[in-house]
Amino acid sequence: MGLKSRLMLAIAASCFASGAAFASIDEICAAGASEPKLIWYSSQDPSRNDAALAAFRKAYPKITIEAFRLATGQLAIRYASERQAGVINADIISLADPNFIADGFGKDWFVQFAKTDLPALAALDDRWFQKGSATTSISVLGYGYNSQMVGAKPPATWNDLLRPEYAGKIILGDPRAVPSYMALFRILKEELGEEFFTKLAAQKPVLVPSVVPATQQLAAGEVAIVVPSVLTTLRLLKLEGAPIEFVAPSPTTGNEFETVLSKGADSPNAAKCLYNFLFTEAGQKAYNGPTSVSPLANIPDTAPMPATYINPRILELPQYKDQIVKALGLK
Repeated sequence: MGLKSRLMLAIAASCFASGAAFASIDEICAAGASEPKLIWYSSQDPSRNDAALAAFRKAYPKITIEAFRLATGQLAIRYASERQAGVINADIISLADPNFIADGFGKDWFVQFAKTDLPALAALDDRWFQKGSATTSISVLGYGYNSQMVGAKPPATWNDLLRPEYAGKIILGDPRAVPSYMALFRILKEELGEEFFTKLAAQKPVLVPSVVPATQQLAAGEVAIVVPSVLTTLRLLKLEGAPIEFVAPSPTTGNEFETVLSKGADSPNAAKCLYNFLFTEAGQKAYNGPTSVSPLANIPDTAPMPATYINPRILELPQYKDQIVKALGLK
């Protein structure tokens, strides 16, 4: 790397760290092209990760990038283990765990910066940004059903899950295992009352720690309904011909994927370039596609935001956990 390239890289990193904004993102991305391979940890659906990678490579062919995917919980554990061992593999990370994000900022793992430091973030509502963490994608929660198993009148509301014909035919994601599930059940308790949970427990649902494997059972007709579920999980099986549908009744919430920059990473400018790109129209279309909601308004070819979407308020969940577990009759 020549002196000019090294100087550009150092100035870019220094300006961003101090909060100074560039006139153009081009300087950051040009500096990023001289850095080592950009490593992106993302727990988004694999097809959306691949689409985002392809779009970024097309926009910035001089930046070498590689993505690594695990489910959110596993990815958070891997990243935390690496940091605790003094290793920084990921330059940038996107996942749906605000508790992990908050803990990471507390441990000084992530870069804090202002929304004005990256131009593509200008259109992002403050609801979706906090000190360097921006919501990049929202995967709305609802339930999936097998159209051959639910009869002539498919379920359309949360209360429809209580119909007697579905007794013993529901798989329920354990809210103690996934924070967003707990958030959904907290919202349903507030909106529908504890009686809803008493009746849902009377349906004798099968409790599972993750509903992702249960989607295969749904597609095979082994159960009628899986709750909660997300469109990203069901869509590929449906495209393959499985008789399954997704419903996001009112009210609902979702998995909110946040993106942060690793402090001390090898490719800080390339990471900022990707971060900015993810909030352009091309980045949002690629990363969200038809199955996820963009936090930016009017992004074509992405899923619509439900009118009754409610903030999951994940960080507040500990005070509600015992109430929800008791209401669902869990042990």
